[in-house]
Amino acid sequence: MSKLEKKAVRTGLRRGALLLVSTVAGYVALVVHPQPLFAYTLQRGNLVLHARHPLPPEATPMLDDALARVSRSPLYDAARTHDVFLCDTPGLYAFFSAWNHRSGGVTHTWAGGNSFIRPADVRRGRVIGASGVEKGGERTLTYYVAHEVTHAMSANHAGRWRFKKLAAFQTEGYADYVALARPVDLRRGRADLEAGTCDMNVSCSGHYDRYRLLVGYLLQRRRVTVDELLSRPLDRRATEAQLVADVGI
Repeated sequence: MSKLEKKAVRTGLRRGALLLVSTVAGYVALVVHPQPLFAYTLQRGNLVLHARHPLPPEATPMLDDALARVSRSPLYDAARTHDVFLCDTPGLYAFFSAWNHRSGGVTHTWAGGNSFIRPADVRRGRVIGASGVEKGGERTLTYYVAHEVTHAMSANHAGRWRFKKLAAFQTEGYADYVALARPVDLRRGRADLEAGTCDMNVSCSGHYDRYRLLVGYLLQRRRVTVDELLSRPLDRRATEAQLVADVGI
């Protein structure tokens, strides 16, 4: 290879590296400050909902309900603003969710706690799943907003590094516990866990009922505080064994 060819290769590599760095920097900038892409906002308390199209009247009671749910958590801080962005197309949600594009929502705890929700019918209060079908049951748009904001509150409380080290049942279970806004039926949950029902299988149901059961057990029966729940990684199997031994049917 001649000197000119070597120089051309080095130049090409430098340009490629600069392009990669610029692309990554641009992506991070948009995740941290996506507001320019979302022209419309609605604020209730410290929750700010962002959308690319005008929000219908139904958005106000929905956001009020989400605020009521998260404000019951001891982690709630009225002085800290939480931004939630409604992505109106699957492509936009995939862009912001990156590795988790089939989920209902995602929170970038490393980027100031911004939360992104996949396409939703705000009037009906329903999130549209990756399959194109609305999410049903208790998992309404209110639920998804409250779930993701709880992730942001948990990361703020525990610290982002410690939060990332926690077991999935701690982070997802607590977010579900807050977002569904009701105590866990421990006896029924234990029976479902022992029976191996679909609801107790995250891969089968796509829900975090199993994780919420464990969190409910720790908070309701063991009287663990939320601070203790999020203070260090816990062993899921050991917690399940403890629940089975401790909760009668």
